[in-house]
Amino acid sequence: MKTLIISTLLVFSLLNPLQSQTLSQSIQGKIIDHSTEEALFGATIMLIGSDPLLGTISTIDGSFRLENVPVGRQSLEIRMIGYESYQVNEILVSSAKSLELEIALTPAITSLEEVTVTYQAAKEKAINEMSLISSRQFTVDETQRYAGGLNDPARLVSAFAGVASPSISSNGISIRGNSPGGLLWRVEGVETPSPNHFANLTLAGAGALTVLSSQVMGNSDFYTGAFPAEYGNASSGVFDINLRSGNTSNREHTIQAGVLGVEFATEGPMNKAKGSSYLINYRYSSLGLIAPFLPSDAGILKYQDLLYKLKMPTQKAGQFSLWGMAAYDAIDMEAQDSTEWISKADRENSQTHMHLFASGLNHKINLGSKTKLESALAISGNGLSFEEQYVDDQLISNPQSYAQKNEYKITLQSIVTSYISERHMHRSGFYINHLRHDLQVDDAPSVDLGPETIIKDQGHAMHYQLFSQSQFQLSNGFKINAGLHLQYFELNENFSLEPRLSIQYDLSVKSSLSLAYGLHSKIEPLSLYFIKNDEGSMPNQDLDLMKSHHLVFSFSTQISEHLHLTIEPYYQYLTQVPVAPDSYISTLNISNNLFFNETLVNDGNGRNMGIDLSLERYLHNGFYYLISASLFDSKYTAADGIERNTRFNKNYVGNIVLGKEWQMGKNSNNTLGTSIRINYLGGNRKESIDEESSLIAQDVIYGERDGELSFSQKQKDLPIVSFTLSYRKNKARYSSVWSLQVINATQTEEFSADIFNQATQRVESQYTATLIPNLSYKIEF
Repeated sequence: MKTLIISTLLVFSLLNPLQSQTLSQSIQGKIIDHSTEEALFGATIMLIGSDPLLGTISTIDGSFRLENVPVGRQSLEIRMIGYESYQVNEILVSSAKSLELEIALTPAITSLEEVTVTYQAAKEKAINEMSLISSRQFTVDETQRYAGGLNDPARLVSAFAGVASPSISSNGISIRGNSPGGLLWRVEGVETPSPNHFANLTLAGAGALTVLSSQVMGNSDFYTGAFPAEYGNASSGVFDINLRSGNTSNREHTIQAGVLGVEFATEGPMNKAKGSSYLINYRYSSLGLIAPFLPSDAGILKYQDLLYKLKMPTQKAGQFSLWGMAAYDAIDMEAQDSTEWISKADRENSQTHMHLFASGLNHKINLGSKTKLESALAISGNGLSFEEQYVDDQLISNPQSYAQKNEYKITLQSIVTSYISERHMHRSGFYINHLRHDLQVDDAPSVDLGPETIIKDQGHAMHYQLFSQSQFQLSNGFKINAGLHLQYFELNENFSLEPRLSIQYDLSVKSSLSLAYGLHSKIEPLSLYFIKNDEGSMPNQDLDLMKSHHLVFSFSTQISEHLHLTIEPYYQYLTQVPVAPDSYISTLNISNNLFFNETLVNDGNGRNMGIDLSLERYLHNGFYYLISASLFDSKYTAADGIERNTRFNKNYVGNIVLGKEWQMGKNSNNTLGTSIRINYLGGNRKESIDEESSLIAQDVIYGERDGELSFSQKQKDLPIVSFTLSYRKNKARYSSVWSLQVINATQTEEFSADIFNQATQRVESQYTATLIPNLSYKIEF
């Protein structure tokens, strides 16, 4: 570290004579065939708007290097005979790091001549070519640029149509009225635990902030419904995240320090001749660093995470990559001074420690000119240790609850993609997951009684998934995707066969209509299956998989070169919903499943219906905006036959994101960026409280009495304003970025918790105004 600091200072000392020059950087990468991923020789790469024209040609291995590219936002156009021309627009070029791109060209179906229509990398289209509807890609640049993103992909997608955040303080993703727990997370093609710090602690399916640093992430896909057959074990949506590869020619480093954390990233070649590279990022919470100097009862969030990816191509055996992520979280809470006791929560001590990990060895190889095989062997898991004590009137700390949850799985998967003809692509594969668990949960029925065991089990189970799907290009403007996904859960011998179908018809070069249907299902959190009843048996072990039928229609049009509109009405019908046999309780509404101990049956159903609208202006001439709106209604019917709102039925969500960038400084080497987001959320639904039982227990007891249905009333709506300011300063050998990101700048209050006030002997609602600021400084060299 000492050597690194000295080297950095020496670099700074050499900069002054070079400050007045126009700074430039290189763009390098590889041009490949989108279908086979084979290298393309002879593609021309041109810098749009350069004078004189700046360009180059890809070599025999598909690689290219474009020198002397001015810093700032730049666009490239790639052309090759027999392929659709391609544009990469408004990429950020900085002086500190050479930009490395992998660009896939799509073969032109009509002829072998160079086509004149230029395809632009449109964000409304997923990277996965099998997806035709309810999907889009997002870029790492957006997580840093969009207000309210906070460098967190989960917070960024809450600006997209159909998505709502359950609360300001969490990064949960509620899609079209569904629970955040219905989302599938994939990293490098492998299903992983939710990659968030403090995941599932306060809200099932949500966390505080992402484990995935923007220094490591690559362009990725996000799905809000009716997703292709290769995605399973999800009921609401999919987040398919890619990690970028390290630089193959230069060693580069990044150091960043901010209110939320400090981090260090390094990347570079392992073997330049072979094109292998490494990328490593480590982060530690800023509050964790200063925790020794803060009061012991401050409730400091301590976290750290590590991400890495090693890319190892070979000449004959294909490409290998080794990747991984790991995180550790901790928070200790102490009871308040006895003079400040109002509710039961004020008397509680707690100690929470959490971890998650995922690591995989991926392999990709071409089997001939029209077939590729992608395989992975991975291990992943997460764990939680939680203890809670209640301080009585004699100031004696009594055990109240205890939880130890450790789950991990070993995954083997393989996918074959065949390009049978220029109009027929087929993809089939399997996922085999060996699940293991070690669970124990104890909870006291009341403060006067000791903890009782509600879950205790060790064991394993297999989870198998198979899929097969084809895409048929019936004509230049007519596509059909058809497939099947199969799931088998060994624990309860549950089987699900899920058809998927999507159709896209191009009305013109700029507009299209799409229609999709999909049946989707997801296994419940493992701890739910091992809940014990009063007789000591586990009644939930035989639960069937909940089924979710998705039907989506879409109209998409490119209004102008930089302006796109999408309108998507949808309908979802849910069957075999797990519900309590004698109450309103359902897994659709679980806010926290840590001590959930209800017996469940598959007698519920539900439906989500609505319409999503999105109007987006891509970044051009420094200006961009995204306007999205969602109107929806989410209902479920419990075992009693009564239809109720779901907890996440906000009814409406609206977003406006506006941003502008200016090139500044001498020779326009620097960039000033601003962005503002106005987010208007309907309130979450209120769960009914049994006032009489709460008075007896001196604690909040939820339940329906006197005909008052849970979730019939809403919390107040939430208007949230967030903004981002950033200033990038490019120097000859390094660049630096000052950034201020603020979520909820207007400090809008939202519902926090229900408490039983022991002084007034009444149930009261608490509200908090959560302001999340992050001032940071980053240096790249």
